[in-house]
Amino acid sequence: MARPKQQDARREELLRAARAVILRRGLHATRVRDVADQAGVATGTVTYYFRELDDLFDLVFAEAVERFCTLREQDAASRPDAREQLVSLIRTGLPTGPDDELCCLLYEFSPQARRQPTDARLRRELYGRQVDLYIRVLGAGAQAGRFTLRRPAAEIAANLVALEDAYGYHVIAQTFMTRETAEQHLFGYAALATGDSTLTV
Repeated sequence: MARPKQQDARREELLRAARAVILRRGLHATRVRDVADQAGVATGTVTYYFRELDDLFDLVFAEAVERFCTLREQDAASRPDAREQLVSLIRTGLPTGPDDELCCLLYEFSPQARRQPTDARLRRELYGRQVDLYIRVLGAGAQAGRFTLRRPAAEIAANLVALEDAYGYHVIAQTFMTRETAEQHLFGYAALATGDSTLTV
């Protein structure tokens, strides 16, 4: 039997292989054999570590929570006031560009939320934590007199997260929206919603 460290290394190797294949071929065109070929192992090795390719979503979700919730919370908390915290949230809520691997994987898995209750629950949690983070910052800014909220904080927060998701898709798909343009639009909406005209890119 492989030792725990060896098992962890093999699991990470297979995870990298699965991500590479999904990014190249798309989730629904990816088979266990493709992952095995990418990693240079037998198909049985893949199924030993991942019962189904859908299991990969749990790991992708964990990375998304770390990046879009935990790290954003920490970064915002290190800022001196609500305005700087809001600027930080907006700047860290979008893909870095069309080759942002984690965001590409998240959009590959998106259609599953409609069919898979577990995936839908995880996505709700990710969405909810991001909305809550915006609500806290908006509320703190309003209480400090920095923001004059034009709509309820919960509504503004939900719109900001929804815009991040929508614009992020176009950044990844390279349709009509670059990251720079998406960021400008988010700052523009935030400026209107908070009454803070200094919110700019």
